[in-house]
Amino acid sequence: MECSCKFNGLCTSKIALFSMLTFEEHNALISKSEHLDYKKGDIIFRESDPADKIIIVRYGRVKLNHYSMDGKEYVTDILVESDIYGEQNIFGGGKYDVNAVALEPTGVCIISQEDIQKMIMNRPEVGVKLLNVVGVKLSSANELIELLSINDAKSRLAGFLLYRNTRIKKELIELSRDDIAAYINLTRETISRKLNELEDEGCIQLDGHKKIKIINKEALREIYENRN
Repeated sequence: MECSCKFNGLCTSKIALFSMLTFEEHNALISKSEHLDYKKGDIIFRESDPADKIIIVRYGRVKLNHYSMDGKEYVTDILVESDIYGEQNIFGGGKYDVNAVALEPTGVCIISQEDIQKMIMNRPEVGVKLLNVVGVKLSSANELIELLSINDAKSRLAGFLLYRNTRIKKELIELSRDDIAAYINLTRETISRKLNELEDEGCIQLDGHKKIKIINKEALREIYENRN
């Protein structure tokens, strides 16, 4: 892990939460932040670390996960470029309830909770925007919980692919079979088998073990909605 001082972009300018800030306010916020680069497998923060900062993904991907008492992994989200995490703790404090792991070479911008709080005191509209952002994330989390209640594995996977497509706003989903399995609580073997079935039916196109291109959203939606 090393600090990158060559980062010239304003990472906050890509975040809806800070969309109303002036260029000067963006600069002021960035000047107080840390810009760190991580290698694949590096831990950005651990479960139970103080939740006293937010992170913005500049590039790369970050897996958020936690483990059960018997060591089973559960993935709660995978962050991509311009995603933000930690805003739900701005005023609540406490500790993180997940680990954040770099899935590939990844750069993040880290902003302290205190600096965000000061900004909200000066710009209350940012606080209102914050509530909206947290509300959207809560709705997304509820959608994922609903997916987990589906018994049919193929329908659950089809629903997840639609969910992920909406989440990242891209047709190409880059996730390993293991990560998808941990996301929706199915075995890796089941994921592989059902992905092959969806490809045979023309719903998706597989490229290696980590790339899934959605070809026919309507067909996926039909599979999802006609679940048992």
